[in-house]
Amino acid sequence: MSKFDFLSSYTDIDSFIAKQEKYKKLKKAELDSIPKEELVLAVTCWVEGKFADDWSDMGRVINSLPTPCLNVYCADYVAKEIINGGFAQAFFNTSRDFIGAGAEGFRAIGFSKPAEIIEQALKINYDSGKKPTGRSINDFLDFSSSGEYEKSDKEFYDVFSDEKFSLLAYDYIMKYRKYFGD
Repeated sequence: MSKFDFLSSYTDIDSFIAKQEKYKKLKKAELDSIPKEELVLAVTCWVEGKFADDWSDMGRVINSLPTPCLNVYCADYVAKEIINGGFAQAFFNTSRDFIGAGAEGFRAIGFSKPAEIIEQALKINYDSGKKPTGRSINDFLDFSSSGEYEKSDKEFYDVFSDEKFSLLAYDYIMKYRKYFGD
């Protein structure tokens, strides 16, 4: 997801912002000219370019996406949440349904091991009955203090590869190219 990409991949904020702006208006005809390692960024920027400035319509936009777009966007978003702060952060920041959609996205692009680990973490979350409350840092610390996701976090970090994800997502996007871009 583009709001996390700068933190994980870029050192030049001006270049990052320029790419975000460019890809918000992604055209189907441009897909072939985008480097493999940048195509996920391009399509996630394109999706996020459909959101209102405050992202208040994110749910509506996401629910209106064709399945291939939903698969790539949710898998990328959930992966970045997990990489950035583990499953506790992912559950605190997003819904179980969205995380489940991320698992489906991983499966759809052919990266099944992360999907299995996400589903394992979903089971832990459901079984615990623990849902985040509030939005403060203290609320997050209370929610994440149990350490119940440590095993899932480690497994995800061990199997997830941004390079593999990018290559699989590239092939998937190209297979379903008619859905990506305006």
